[in-house]
Amino acid sequence: MNRILSCLVVILLITASACSAKKPIEQTAYKSKTVLTVLRDLDKYYEKKDLDSFMSDVAMSYVDRDAFAKSIAGVFSKYELIHFNIQFSKMIILIDQASKMRVTFTWDAEWTVAGGTSVKDGGRVTFIFEPGDFKLISIDGKNPFLAQPGETPGSKQ
Repeated sequence: MNRILSCLVVILLITASACSAKKPIEQTAYKSKTVLTVLRDLDKYYEKKDLDSFMSDVAMSYVDRDAFAKSIAGVFSKYELIHFNIQFSKMIILIDQASKMRVTFTWDAEWTVAGGTSVKDGGRVTFIFEPGDFKLISIDGKNPFLAQPGETPGSKQ
C-alpha cells in the first residue's frame, strides 16, 4: 500500500511541476501563426475586393508590385463575385536560414461575372514572405489571384 501511495505522490508531483511552468511560444510557432493570419487576411480582402487592404500585405519589394496591383484591380472590376479558398490542412511552412518563410498550399477559386458565367481554377503554389513583417514578396508558381483558368487534365487530344 505504501508503494502505491508513494508512486501516486511522485506522479502527482511530476504532473504538477510540468503543468505549472508555462513555456514561452517558440519563435517558429509565432512566425507560423503570424503567416497564417496574413494568408487569412489576403483571402478575406481578395474575396471582399478590397484592393488597399490586400496590397497592404504585399511587400514594397514585390517584383512588379504596381503591375500586380493593376492586375488585381482588373480582376476586381471584371468579376462580380470571387470565392477563394486556401486549404490550410494541406500546408507546408518552411523557414530558411535568412528567415524568409515559404508557405506551400493548395488553393481553389471561382470568379463569377455579372451574367452568372464563372471561371474556376486551383492548384498548388508557394508564397514567400519577408522576415519580420510577414509581407508577401514573391509567388512561386501560378499566381492564384489572376483568374486564369487552368487546363483540365486530359483535355488535350
